[in-house]
Amino acid sequence: MKDRHIVGLGMILATILSYCGQSVGNVEVSVARNTTSIKPYSLKITKYLCVGTPYQRTLVNYCKTVLRRNHPAVLNVSVVAPETLNWIWVKVKLFYKFSSYKPFLIDLEQEGCEYVKNRPIIPLADYIYQIMQKTAPELASPCPHGNKTYNIVWWLEERYTPKSIPAGDYRLDIQFFAHDKVKLFALETYITVRRAGVIASMIEW
Repeated sequence: MKDRHIVGLGMILATILSYCGQSVGNVEVSVARNTTSIKPYSLKITKYLCVGTPYQRTLVNYCKTVLRRNHPAVLNVSVVAPETLNWIWVKVKLFYKFSSYKPFLIDLEQEGCEYVKNRPIIPLADYIYQIMQKTAPELASPCPHGNKTYNIVWWLEERYTPKSIPAGDYRLDIQFFAHDKVKLFALETYITVRRAGVIASMIEW
């Protein structure tokens, strides 16, 4: 059963799990690595991919994955949304790669404007939404949305990832739709998780 209050997971990351990133203008920003905790795994985003373009109601000026040595991959995207939007349907789906990508655990959808307006007390959704307010305020603000250009630079910070994640390759899909079911934006995020240590890494590869 889909949880109607979990849209906070979709509103994230716009763009994307219990992640935290940085949302600023289209500028280069420095990355500070977190060394306050050691997790039993390493998580790496290998690619961000805007899919289904061109869209009917929005325009993607650019959608780039910026890979940087010893730093998290950066999503650099610019989307023009010329219409005023008071209703945005959000879909979030997680896939795990077996022989191919198969649905895995998360399959959620909800009308985003309602969630942000009413803010029900749901711990997980509230936690993620609070992260979005700090890191991507353009996306976490109440409706109406649109009638502007969204320029976002975003990356994952390790300190907001879960304590444990099964090793493997993942794909996280996030889609946004208008009231008439026309797709506004869709993003695929490709993630690799490996257990820490030489032996564990050799077994999982």
